[in-house]
Amino acid sequence: MERHASFAVPRVCIDIPDQLQLPATPFEPQKAMMTPRVRSGADDPDVVPPEHQLTVLAMQLAVLEKAVSRLGTLAFIWATVVLLGGFAITLSCTDFWCITLLLLTEGARIQGRSHEVVWQQRATCLLTISLAVGHVLFQLQLLSASVCATVSLVRLVTQRYGVDAANPWTNRRAALDIFYGLALVESLLFLVEKALWQWRVGHHRLLERVAKECHLAGTERGILAIRRFFYDSYSRGLKGSIFDGLHMNLVSYADDMLTAGSHDEQSLGASILAALAESDRFADSTLRKIGMMSASTIERLIHMLSWKNTSEIGVRRSAAVVVSMLTGRKIIAVRLTGIPEATECVASLLYADLEELNLLGLTILSKLANDHDNCDKIGKTRSLLDKIISYCSIAGGGQAAPTGMRLKAVKKALLVVKRLAGTTGATGKLLRRELSDIVFTVSNVREVLQQREGEIQSELHQLAIEILTSLAIDKEAREKIGGTGGVVRELVAIFLPGKDEVRGNGRQSNAIRNEAGKALAMLALESRGNCGAIIMACGGGVERLVEALSDPIIIIGAARILRNLCTYVGDECQHPLRGVAASATKVLSTIMVEKTKILNIFLGLAAQMLRFMEPGDLRASLATARVTETALARTLLQILREYSVPCMAVPRIRRYTIELVVAMMRLDTRYMALFVESGMEGDLKRIADTTPEIECFNAFSGSVGHSRRTVSVCSLIKSAMELMKQP
Repeated sequence: MERHASFAVPRVCIDIPDQLQLPATPFEPQKAMMTPRVRSGADDPDVVPPEHQLTVLAMQLAVLEKAVSRLGTLAFIWATVVLLGGFAITLSCTDFWCITLLLLTEGARIQGRSHEVVWQQRATCLLTISLAVGHVLFQLQLLSASVCATVSLVRLVTQRYGVDAANPWTNRRAALDIFYGLALVESLLFLVEKALWQWRVGHHRLLERVAKECHLAGTERGILAIRRFFYDSYSRGLKGSIFDGLHMNLVSYADDMLTAGSHDEQSLGASILAALAESDRFADSTLRKIGMMSASTIERLIHMLSWKNTSEIGVRRSAAVVVSMLTGRKIIAVRLTGIPEATECVASLLYADLEELNLLGLTILSKLANDHDNCDKIGKTRSLLDKIISYCSIAGGGQAAPTGMRLKAVKKALLVVKRLAGTTGATGKLLRRELSDIVFTVSNVREVLQQREGEIQSELHQLAIEILTSLAIDKEAREKIGGTGGVVRELVAIFLPGKDEVRGNGRQSNAIRNEAGKALAMLALESRGNCGAIIMACGGGVERLVEALSDPIIIIGAARILRNLCTYVGDECQHPLRGVAASATKVLSTIMVEKTKILNIFLGLAAQMLRFMEPGDLRASLATARVTETALARTLLQILREYSVPCMAVPRIRRYTIELVVAMMRLDTRYMALFVESGMEGDLKRIADTTPEIECFNAFSGSVGHSRRTVSVCSLIKSAMELMKQP
């Protein structure tokens, strides 16, 4: 870690945890960040979808069936043109009736085959009847093929065609052999087809295995979906090219049912997409394919969210699962929110009488709220903010103990509110005002903070505190939060837990404490009432906050809180703040060795801390810290030169340095000459020419400044220049 030159002052190295180095806070401006897409290992184009096994089998069966049909057609033509047309009067009675029987049975088999496919496709609507009819037709086909094979084989073996060798019509034997041979091969091929069908579908239970791989097993509709897909693939192979069914996949099949199917087919299509989207293996490829589909598919899924019939709960759940996962992809989410009344359809899930649907609705909203424009739409949807806030209540309508599903809903609702409250620009300002105007917002957040169960603390406390931090950017909301009984006390208890109080462990607990520090610092900003409440919650003084300056976990938060307390506290709390002088040695020694954020906030604290000190107190603190007045002056001058232009990470470091310079000269006139000798006047003139808007605000929402300071940097420089000119 880089350090400032100490000018013979011993260095004090403080190890700051990693989580304190990167967090975005409302105290520094933030640029828009692009989130790179993380490619999942499951998003592999080489992964063969499980339904491919079905399409391959359907193609194989279609090849056999088409071969059977072609042979049947040839046998029919041979029988009608050659035998019955050429040898009708010379055929024996036995052969005539055998040919007639074969033609009739073959015709019955062909009709039964076509109808069986139709009835199997209808199985999703009329399960019992369809399967029964399909089974009967299947048995009739087997009987027909068996009869054809038996009769043909018997006639070929016996060769009793009634043919006289001396008769000139000896071609009858060959003609009959060819016909019976065609009929036999046709029947045997059909039996081979049915044997393959039974072996793969019946014995190896291919449909069930594919359904399991596609996460469609375990439900009747899932098996029916796979069965129907298989029969449709087989049917396409029969009606067109044998490769037509091979190119089918479950996602496009479900898409077809969603956009062009009946009500039941739409339900089945949504179920298929939901199952594939929930699969770890196929989720990415499924969502990618859905994203490339027509807008009507996504629009249909959105409108399914608002289906109200009690029998359609499963369909709403399937549609909600797919939409929830689609909203995780920014490009698709933009298309989704462009659909008319999309937000209203999502909001309808929060009013459903099923906790899972409520949770899915909150999940969708939380993902949509990642986008600024979507936050605006959510805020403008009638009564939606009130409904979201209602889910932030742990009690959930008076339950004695929150259920696991309820806690998940609370977490998602808090996440939605956090993202809405953290929205930047004019939209964010309006949303924070609307959220704080809802009378249950702060009280529900307080209810979360009051929970002491470890699971609730680790999962929900940080979200709740982040909401308060964001809302407190608005001045009116700041007063409402401070005026809600118990909120400040809970934040202080989290930020400064007692020795015997256990609040989790590890990095997560540290992150929660740091967030509580940000919230308290923001609440103290320009609010005398909140400053008084914080001091009272700390035991009526600032000793605990002074001690916290030695805690590397919360050092920044403690310094921010103390700085704001010293700046904005009312006259009635001036006396307790005199205890801040006890931290002077720590503050001054830290300024000499630290850099960036810690240096920044300690400079601001030092400038305000001097208001509660006497000249002798400052000299004593410098002596204790083993820092000479000259070394301190040089360090401040070096800071001004190092930050020749404002830095986003520490936007107020030059301002705080000048404030400290002015405070030192007002406290002790000896510093006037010291700063003149160090050449600070020239640096102050240079800073006056490089002052931007970034140094004029106490807080930021993104890159938008809030809480403009009453005294500008130029005014501070003018005051410093006037003091240095005094004799």
